[in-house]
Amino acid sequence: MPDKDLVLKSLSGSAVTIFFQDVEGVFRWFVNPQSLWATGDLTGQKEDVVLGSEALKKLQEAKRTVLASGERGAVELAVTPPNDTGDPRPFYIKLTIEPAFDAKRDVEGFVCSSIDISEQLKREQTLKNLLREVAHRSKNMLAMVLSLSGQTARVASTKDEFVRRFTGRLQSLAKSQDVITERDWHGSAFSDLVKRQVIDVVPFQDGHIEVTGEDPELGPNGTLHVGLALHELVTNALVHGSLTRPGGRVEINCEDLGDYGFRLTWTESPRVISSAPKAKSFGRTMLERIVPSAVNGQGTLDITDDAVIYSLDIGRTEIV
Repeated sequence: MPDKDLVLKSLSGSAVTIFFQDVEGVFRWFVNPQSLWATGDLTGQKEDVVLGSEALKKLQEAKRTVLASGERGAVELAVTPPNDTGDPRPFYIKLTIEPAFDAKRDVEGFVCSSIDISEQLKREQTLKNLLREVAHRSKNMLAMVLSLSGQTARVASTKDEFVRRFTGRLQSLAKSQDVITERDWHGSAFSDLVKRQVIDVVPFQDGHIEVTGEDPELGPNGTLHVGLALHELVTNALVHGSLTRPGGRVEINCEDLGDYGFRLTWTESPRVISSAPKAKSFGRTMLERIVPSAVNGQGTLDITDDAVIYSLDIGRTEIV
């Protein structure tokens, strides 16, 4: 049997465990027990005490391969910890297996080095999930861009108008995407979205823009579409509406609707002649049909003698 004292003491404090099993699968000694091997004193116990049937089968097959080839081998095992550890999470172990011989060159067991690869596999899975999410969102974004391009082209009377309107909407998507990326793809706070889409593009702010109410967390889909609605509203206000006047102002309120979700209300005053999007414009279609449908809500644009008021109900499904 290999002498335990011959194993490098430098392993102490590292993530590597070295152990010896005899030919019957009994653990004879451990150096620096970590992870699965630290769940209890396993010295003198057989491998089936800690390894389930599937992991035990893989380990035994690996040992047979090592004996047949005469070379060191490796195997990865998924092991559910013993019931008395109180930890239901499986361990993912990578074992390097090397046969040990006695003086007569008979096999007396196996020296194994073990390292826990659970975190490594978790990171790999997280990366795979993230890449799938990026691919999915990229496809959705491309679909939105194509739709915006087509819809904008239908109503634009000139090439210059198309370029101006489409570029603005594309920039709005980019701003919302920046917010989503900064928050690790989880979405955005409503206040962050308002800042990026409205406050940052209005050259004058004091007394002109007021944000009140709640500050819900919007999911990625809600962030993109609410961002488009805010872009349409602030662009119209700056080009045709109240923000073209010295005393013009906009109040943006977010109200909690309980189980239903939240209501965004944009109140722009005073009303300027032709300050609201035309009835058949794509901007109005965006505000009253496309965005509400995308956020599982409803949208209305009301024009009174004193103000332009846009109300958007955002479904609870878009809140994180």
